[in-house]
Amino acid sequence: MENDINTQEEQEEEHSESDQSQVIELQEENALLKDTLLRKAAEAENVRKRLEKEKADAVAYANSSFARDLLPVLDNFERVISGADSLQEQIKDNDGLLALLDGIKLSQKELISVLRKHGISLVEVADGDDFNHEYHQAMCEVESDTYEAGKVTQVLQTGYTYHNRLLRPAMVSVSKKHV
Repeated sequence: MENDINTQEEQEEEHSESDQSQVIELQEENALLKDTLLRKAAEAENVRKRLEKEKADAVAYANSSFARDLLPVLDNFERVISGADSLQEQIKDNDGLLALLDGIKLSQKELISVLRKHGISLVEVADGDDFNHEYHQAMCEVESDTYEAGKVTQVLQTGYTYHNRLLRPAMVSVSKKHV
């Protein structure tokens, strides 16, 4: 009988150890599942936020191709006005041409005003400014006594941004060191 009692105690002890190891195993599995669940929830939240941002960007920048198509119109206004300014002496007595030039300048200002209202603005750059690869495109390098290396020497074509995103870089010439 004593043997039976020892055997029974040993069996209970084995069951107790077995139960404890199962509890520990289940706790570890539970912790792992909680961690996985939290990671998946965080990943889902990140995806949701990214999709919201992409949607907002799509709405904000939906007209960027239309805006880009308008840039040559602005360039043509600039060319006409620049060409007419160089002929100022020849047209100063021609009231019709002066009125036409004034109308072109007003149209250009109005177009720029409308574009600004819709988030399109000029890339501000002037001769002597530092070359900025984020907003400028170097079309050529020129040796210059006036400017140190890496400075804009001339703006060849105006650049534009659309809601702070580059629509077209300003095309510039950049100074380089004398060789």
